[in-house]
Amino acid sequence: MADLIAYLRDLLVFKAKPDALNEDVDPGVQKSLAAHAELISTDRLLELIDLFAAAEGRMKWAPNKKLHFEVAIIKAIQSLGQATLDEVIEKLGELRDGGRARPTDFAETPAIKPGAPRTKPAPVAEGVSPAPRTRAAAAAATTEARVEEKAATVDSEKIWQAVLARIPAQKAFVRNSTSAAHVLGVEGRNFRLGFAPGDKAMMDILGTQTNRKFVETLLNEITGNDWTLKLTVNEKLASKSTAVAEDPPNDFKDEPLIQEAIELFNARISQ
Repeated sequence: MADLIAYLRDLLVFKAKPDALNEDVDPGVQKSLAAHAELISTDRLLELIDLFAAAEGRMKWAPNKKLHFEVAIIKAIQSLGQATLDEVIEKLGELRDGGRARPTDFAETPAIKPGAPRTKPAPVAEGVSPAPRTRAAAAAATTEARVEEKAATVDSEKIWQAVLARIPAQKAFVRNSTSAAHVLGVEGRNFRLGFAPGDKAMMDILGTQTNRKFVETLLNEITGNDWTLKLTVNEKLASKSTAVAEDPPNDFKDEPLIQEAIELFNARISQ
């Protein structure tokens, strides 16, 4: 294991600066390094070194050292056939730009074999320089496209009406607080609700951890997406609590929550 890690380390140094090992490595080994350097990328090489270094640490205390060595070799072979994060992001960038993805499937990428011919990339036309695309830029562009697509297709008002219809009558506080909300639309993963200044108490009720979690669960069940409620007070919004305040004063005793409290405490309402 130590010899294998040392060879991978020399291969990494050779890829970074081929002349650095002229005095420390035999010419025959240098030829081997030159051949293998063309078969593997730097990020794959770093991944292999980390994998074998971790296995070496386990082997020091394991009674069956050969088993850990063989398992590490198998994992290394599998890792060479898997796609890296950079490759995934690169493909996402190609798809977003309308480019044609490479026909090789990630799941079927064969492991690199020593001595196998390396396919050279297609030449770039003179005077044309490919635009650099960093991993962060590709990820940000992909996320932005998904957010814009979601905002364009989500009917927030229709979704909110479906949420109101699924709140049971037993949850009177939740029903009243959600009914006082104005739907302001979506912003990324945030489902934005606005309240009039006079309905701030309703916003505080909906903003409790239990009630908020309950409504966010309904949003997830209806849309299939994870949403976070974003509650704000807007002075331009009209209050929706007027109709509740104008209800006959004797009707409150018919609320399911009041009836439940009466049965629980064996109470009665005085006239």
